Amino acid sequence: MKSMKKRRLLSLFLAMVFILCTLAGCGGTADEPGDGEDQPNTPSTSSTPSTPGAEDPDGPDDGTTPPEIQETGEITYPVETNGRKLTIWCPINANQARHMDSLNEHEILQEVSRRTGIEVEFIHPATGQEAEQLNLLISGGELPDILIIRGLYNGGAASGVDEGLFMDLTDKMAEYAPDYYRAITSSETIYRLATTNENRIVDFALLKQTAPEFSRINILTETVDKYGLEKMPETIADYESLFSKLAADGIAGICIAKNGRAEQFMWPYGIGNSYFLDENGEVQFGPYTQAYREYLTMMHDWYEKGYIHKDFNSGLNDTQRMNMFLNNQVGVMVNSCDQAYSSASAVGKHVMVANYPRLYEGQPMHFQNVYWEARPSFDNPQSTVINAKSENWELAMAYMNYFYTEEGATLCNWGIEGKTYTVDENGEKHYTDYVLNNPDVPLADVSATLKLHLWPKLSEPDVVCNPITTSSEEAMALRTMYSDDTTVDGTQTLPNFVMDIEASNARSKLQADIATYVDEMTVKFITGATPLTEFDNYLETLKSLNIEEALRITREQYAKFLTKQIPQIG
Repeated sequence: MKSMKKRRLLSLFLAMVFILCTLAGCGGTADEPGDGEDQPNTPSTSSTPSTPGAEDPDGPDDGTTPPEIQETGEITYPVETNGRKLTIWCPINANQARHMDSLNEHEILQEVSRRTGIEVEFIHPATGQEAEQLNLLISGGELPDILIIRGLYNGGAASGVDEGLFMDLTDKMAEYAPDYYRAITSSETIYRLATTNENRIVDFALLKQTAPEFSRINILTETVDKYGLEKMPETIADYESLFSKLAADGIAGICIAKNGRAEQFMWPYGIGNSYFLDENGEVQFGPYTQAYREYLTMMHDWYEKGYIHKDFNSGLNDTQRMNMFLNNQVGVMVNSCDQAYSSASAVGKHVMVANYPRLYEGQPMHFQNVYWEARPSFDNPQSTVINAKSENWELAMAYMNYFYTEEGATLCNWGIEGKTYTVDENGEKHYTDYVLNNPDVPLADVSATLKLHLWPKLSEPDVVCNPITTSSEEAMALRTMYSDDTTVDGTQTLPNFVMDIEASNARSKLQADIATYVDEMTVKFITGATPLTEFDNYLETLKSLNIEEALRITREQYAKFLTKQIPQIG
């Protein structure tokens, strides 16, 4: 705890430095007025795209020739709509659904419409049926102007572009969404991750610094006290010791993910829960390794001993899992420490967090998947695409662009000045009681309801603008704890790059059956419905489902990602 303040200051400093640099990159040069006063509201379509391959009859650029940074336009808001209205398909999350029936009621999105002059209508799938209803919508042929597909479409935005469903934005972004284009061309890392290996732009992404780590193993302080823990669990043996004590009282140790893959408990065995990099930098698939047998052996043993909640595979949602944790039905929970802190505080409880579990003390851990710079976020993907057949595509791009302007980003990240926050004489923002002590909206829900937390936008880090984290020294200490652990890095985490459209489409067709089979067999191995003596047959079945081909595609695309020629930036 004694280094908490130092870590906090370091976190805030690093976060603010990067935000200022990013916003500076989005603000244009001295020759480009930031308010775009000389730019018409609806850009002309007569300009010639400068992106290589944009109008190449031989197809798109293959990534071997570096594209040039295009000159950007400017958009002045509010824009002229000529009476047009946009339709947007978007899932509504549980925090929002507790306070509104539709995002049409969201005060920040209403304010966005007022400032941009663009009226929108949100369409929501039923909770828990998002992927199925997206597929039904697509099969029906009538798509809205904008779709926030997140990670719901098989193969992602690139596959949708290849199939003619979503618009290829490569030759349009600089002119029709200039602030987003400037954001993704503000650094080589962002550009490399925000474009396909063919240097195509297929969607709008959430650009965010996700560090310090938010996904932690949370334990209630009352559990720590009751079972006499002198230190937080670190090794697998530590967890088994705690879980055995909990089981003796009829309490499950943990309720793992529905598919049985508890990511942080896979890492000690040197594997990720999907594609990852081995110690030699070679792409592997976690469930297609011998180490996965070791993980499953441990999970089956835990299940048999009552360490894993028997209903883990029953479709429990996040709210139910949180309630189980707070009601002492499970001893630990892997979740956002910010959310765990807020939810526990609301019922008069406190949480503590544990570092990544290890097989032995001090074991290096190479799977951390958070980052200290703003980049396309794939932990909470907000991939947003434009309907390829939309007659309002330029208006849709202008609407999405607003979330990457300085004004639009501030509105999303902080809310409405004077209502959700104030600015002091030093220019620092402070949340008001409307956010921190709202009698109708608990603190755990304010980020989703009184501002826009997870959304395609230019985001500030949680340690700067998440009211849960910034309003409490305790919450900040939980979030920054272990961030100075020198045994942790992300060298075995496969970057979430965007593959070539053709390759993405090919792998997604294979991955659908692979993922279904892995999920099914993982649960059967854990519960004992299928004995682990069948593991070799499981590997053979994966081979018959063409996992080797999926691996070949991924390895080839990763090599291409590493050598992709990108523009001269900076």
